[in-house]
Amino acid sequence: MQERMVVSRFWCEAALVALLALFLVGGCDWFKDPSQVNLPPETTITSLQPAVVPPGSDVTIEWSGSDSDGQISEYEWTFDDTLGGTTAATSMTFEEVAEGAHTFTVAAVDDAGETDGTPAVYSFVATLGDLVPRVVLCELLTTKICPNCWKADLSLERMLTEFGPEELSVVSYHYDPPPDPLATAETTARCDWYYAFPEYAGLDGDFPTVIFDGLTYDTGAADTTTTKIVYRTQIEARQAVGSPVSVDLDGSIDGGRGSVTATVRVHYQLSGGPYTARTAVTEDHIWDGSHYANFVTRDLLDEEPLTVSAVGESLVFSREFTLGAWDPQHLDVIVFIQDDSTAEIIQSARLSTQ
Repeated sequence: MQERMVVSRFWCEAALVALLALFLVGGCDWFKDPSQVNLPPETTITSLQPAVVPPGSDVTIEWSGSDSDGQISEYEWTFDDTLGGTTAATSMTFEEVAEGAHTFTVAAVDDAGETDGTPAVYSFVATLGDLVPRVVLCELLTTKICPNCWKADLSLERMLTEFGPEELSVVSYHYDPPPDPLATAETTARCDWYYAFPEYAGLDGDFPTVIFDGLTYDTGAADTTTTKIVYRTQIEARQAVGSPVSVDLDGSIDGGRGSVTATVRVHYQLSGGPYTARTAVTEDHIWDGSHYANFVTRDLLDEEPLTVSAVGESLVFSREFTLGAWDPQHLDVIVFIQDDSTAEIIQSARLSTQ
């Protein structure tokens, strides 16, 4: 009996020694202290980068890494799966990126050699964008004593019926002097704004004058048949040129007050400028004693500088106005974007209550 007890004690002691050996050499993970398990590092893109950039741009990307139980030793990076490597830096610049889609990834590596399993990713597109359909703006410079201005007004009314508000916007500015009850200081100043450009300097006093998208013009209106042909040709020529921006309008009229909210989106990289968003409140079907006047600018609201230029950027602004004695059933709100250096209008939109 005593021999059996000695043998049993021997095997128990041997088993205990074996277990201790496994523990000492790390053979059983479930004996490890959880605090001793290495945690992977984390990586974050820290610079605010646009989703779209012009081709040929220099793109700088900045990032950071953190490791809760150690230190960052380096970063592994790739660019479009064609470039890659390791670096100790936390920023990188890619010069003159080519047109197309690009992806940059970066992953921190800690001092234990473990790499972030979820790298930080920045994806972007280098493109000028795509042009969108243009809504042409016709601006009629007119005054009451002009004998042929009603023919220009009527011809523009026919053009608006033919093309529709999805393709054409119309605004008229009455000039004073000579005396015109439909003229205001704002509409007179708007005419003078055009006269300050060399291309329009000789037009002061030539009524009617219709300016197409701020670039081309036609004066006189001997008869409506010929005038409509001229206007149609000018409008179609501008329609053939796409626009870099779109303009969407929303608004309401209630209790003698009106409001409009405009959303301007950039679809093609803007250059030149500066650009300004202008808003005109117009009224149709106004009897002037001899003819009905249409598109009459009742108010020019506060201008809005266009502060966006890159593809994908957008600008939203709102304006309010008081109706006064205007007929709310015949009001339109016209918003247009104009290059103040060249007078070119790159887009317009019409919000109608009719």
